[in-house]
Amino acid sequence: MAKSRNYGGLIVIAALLVAAAGGAWYYLAGKNDKQPEFSTTKVGRGDITQAVTATGDLQPVVTVDVGAQVSGQVKEVLVDFNSRVKAGDVLARIDPAMAEQKLRQAQADLESAKANNQLLQINARRTRDLAAKNLVSQSELDTAEAQLAQSNATLMTRTAAVENAKLDLLHCTITAPIDGMVLNRNTDRGRTVNSSMNAPTLFTLVNDLTRMQIQAAVAEADVGAITEGMDVTFTVDAFPNRTFRGTVRQVRNAATTTSSVVSYATIIDVNNDDLRLKPGMTANVSIIIAQKTNALRISNSALRARIPQELLPKAPEPAKTAKAGAAPAAAPAMNDQERFAIVRAIWTELGIQRGTPPSAEQIAAFRAKAAEKGLDAETIDRVLTRFSGGGPGGRRSREGGAPGAPNPVVTRTVYKLVDPVAQKLEPVNAKLGISDGMYTEVLDGLAEDDTLVTAVTLPGTTAATQPAQNPFQQNRGFGPGMGGGRR
Repeated sequence: MAKSRNYGGLIVIAALLVAAAGGAWYYLAGKNDKQPEFSTTKVGRGDITQAVTATGDLQPVVTVDVGAQVSGQVKEVLVDFNSRVKAGDVLARIDPAMAEQKLRQAQADLESAKANNQLLQINARRTRDLAAKNLVSQSELDTAEAQLAQSNATLMTRTAAVENAKLDLLHCTITAPIDGMVLNRNTDRGRTVNSSMNAPTLFTLVNDLTRMQIQAAVAEADVGAITEGMDVTFTVDAFPNRTFRGTVRQVRNAATTTSSVVSYATIIDVNNDDLRLKPGMTANVSIIIAQKTNALRISNSALRARIPQELLPKAPEPAKTAKAGAAPAAAPAMNDQERFAIVRAIWTELGIQRGTPPSAEQIAAFRAKAAEKGLDAETIDRVLTRFSGGGPGGRRSREGGAPGAPNPVVTRTVYKLVDPVAQKLEPVNAKLGISDGMYTEVLDGLAEDDTLVTAVTLPGTTAATQPAQNPFQQNRGFGPGMGGGRR
């Protein structure tokens, strides 16, 4: 009886062990059966606008500071802020009492000079007659002539003093030099102005606020893409839901350097017929470099996808033997990771430092070694263009030209999800055009409604794979159409 109980206990323990092993097997088998999860996006159509962004201030086209040319007390102010004026309209008057007194003094001095001049003319004429009869010496004649000449000069000086006094009296009335509006008034009745030092500014006039301009500071990396006549859109904080338009009128050659950042003033003409825009407003400007309507486009997240190597289709193995006299079989196409590894190895071998432009000798050596490793000429040119400012991993890339410039056609590898059930991916070399930072134009290689992979989540992980950083999948912010200053 005791043996039966022992056997019964062993059977129970064995059953529990079998159940535990089965549960573990089921758990592990179920875990291994899980498939990678793909985040995808569709190839679609839409508008793409590639633009350079900048900020600037709204300004009147013509601004005139009106000051006082004479000293005195402001007797009358006839205009106020926002007053509309015509050229010649009286803006203010300065007390003319002092100017009138100076004019009277100058006129009196002129009359005295005229009387003295007449006397000296008579004396000189008499001396000439006496000299002709040898009744006075030549010295006396010369003295009379000199006194007359001096008197004539004094007469001219007194006449000029009278004219100056008249001008001062005229300047006591301050008038508008242009048609326009009073933007600022810096004086009031009773204020004393002193023109003997810096001419005080009493009024600021603008010619016409229906036509304004923006002076935008464009970064040196973007200015090469901007030309006169380009369309511009901008917003201001006062009207955040409204988009205004303008046109580039001028790109100035004078550079401005602020905290080691070089920028160039770009003047943009703006229509302000409804007078909503005010001088001094800050404008957030987008200068349109290129624009496409209803273009075939993909999300830029598809350009940053990194696919684990084990999910990529394997390249076919090259033939082990070749027939006599036959051309050797073409080498299998490399993926981006393989090409990047080759580039980095060559760059390290040549001793090129990050952020340091390679020399002509290093570039030539890179070309030779890259060709030996099987990189095609297009890839080599693309890498050298991208890293003209430094080695792999450098901060700035210039593939496709300066940031902000319309990009030439570039080829990028994206991954199309051919069969979601079988987890089948197909690398596709897509030819790309312009980009607005969110979407990139597709020129060739993809069709509408194709499904592209943007990220992969492997079993047992919680986060999708991060974008690769290699010369064939550019850093965020510097892909096609994603240069600095772009939208």
